[in-house]
Amino acid sequence: MYTELFKLCGFEPEEIEKERPRIEKAFQKAGIGREDIERAEGRVKRYFDMTSLGVRKGLGIWLEQLIDLMLAREEGKKIVYPDFPTIPMITLALNLASEEVYCQTPEIVLDFVMGQIFGKLDPILEAAEAHGMPPASAMCALKQARLGGILKGIVPMPDLLLGTGFYCDLTPKVDDLLHEIYGVPMVIMDGCMDSGWDEFPEIRPRRVKALAGEIRRAIDESEKVLGIKITDEVLDKSLGDFVGLWTALYGLWDFLKRDPMPMSLVDLAPVWWFSTTTERRGITEGFGVIAALTDEIKKKVDAGVGVVEKGAPRVLIMCHQATDPNVMRMIEEAGLAIPTTALMGVTSAQATSYLETKYTTWEEKVANMLLCHGLYHSTSGLIHRYRELCKTWELDGVLNLYQFSCRAFCISPLLVKKSIEEDPGIPVLSLEGDMWDSRTYSAEALRTRVEAFAEMLRAAKTAKALK
Repeated sequence: MYTELFKLCGFEPEEIEKERPRIEKAFQKAGIGREDIERAEGRVKRYFDMTSLGVRKGLGIWLEQLIDLMLAREEGKKIVYPDFPTIPMITLALNLASEEVYCQTPEIVLDFVMGQIFGKLDPILEAAEAHGMPPASAMCALKQARLGGILKGIVPMPDLLLGTGFYCDLTPKVDDLLHEIYGVPMVIMDGCMDSGWDEFPEIRPRRVKALAGEIRRAIDESEKVLGIKITDEVLDKSLGDFVGLWTALYGLWDFLKRDPMPMSLVDLAPVWWFSTTTERRGITEGFGVIAALTDEIKKKVDAGVGVVEKGAPRVLIMCHQATDPNVMRMIEEAGLAIPTTALMGVTSAQATSYLETKYTTWEEKVANMLLCHGLYHSTSGLIHRYRELCKTWELDGVLNLYQFSCRAFCISPLLVKKSIEEDPGIPVLSLEGDMWDSRTYSAEALRTRVEAFAEMLRAAKTAKALK
């Protein structure tokens, strides 16, 4: 009953046959039946470009990751659950260090597969709401997916929780809940965003060294808990593979500067999400998917094909919707091109960090790269990032769809709006939403304001062209 779905997601018949026992075992655990599979087939056809082999293969990687996640315990793996936001270089290093280790962020897998593909995330969130993360209390739905997935037995209990507190405060609290109730060992990498307002893009050495110390401690404690050795060679390879993957991704993303914009961010979401939480498949299969997408997008550019009409206003959003592609499709239907996001787009500060020679240890290089992102540095760092992206991508507006349930990110929306409207002087629409949960903030609930904003941007662009 699932053969057609897997074909849609880039699997060859012999691959399906080989994986059949694992697929059936995983789907039974997840409670995925015929109705769910039919819904998934309809969703991928409706939201994703099924003529693109790269898109289909990207979706296939996520189906494989769900199966890997669900069967990790019975396949003899030592399981590590990093949080999101995570430090992906550590995630990748743990996967590279031993074939016996499975390290992946379960909530991202659940959000993408059970959310975007199957449209069946709500019962997982509801399980968490009934067990310590009540509704209507601004609980992060991403963390609810982590807890709910474990409670429902969809994902196995981990051997180690590898958390981060340098940005999100709820992340370590949920890990602490799992630690206290189930006794799972926990390592938290902490930090504080205490820089001066105008400091960014300068990254002070004390910030780098403090975060680097947390990263090194996490590596040392992970080795003890898991009984493995993470060598310098593995660490160097993890950093090299991570930079290589993102360099390839940035090369692909650069084509979105063309007018008309040749491909939707919805279709590029699979590769972006597996690049942020680098599990083994993201490296072994990810480069091939990015190469296929690059070839396809070049052909679209040459043919003048676009997902929105030529000359459409171009806007920045915070991040890809993780669970509901309909939100981003609605923005495109309103006539707006979304060439990049605040989390995806590369800035000069980031590009410089990749070539940074000031720091010599692996953990300091990684810490510096993270802080150069801006979001994990300070609110002023985030604003600096927004400004650079607006200018680099020649944007007409910012659709600041911010996370209602994210205490860290809810600090900045009014400051972002005021700052961007002053410099570079483009309109900003702030919208309360939730990229992890569309039960309240659906595409239809947001449509009216987005359409009005799009009309305003079109009018402003026309007036500018007539001057």
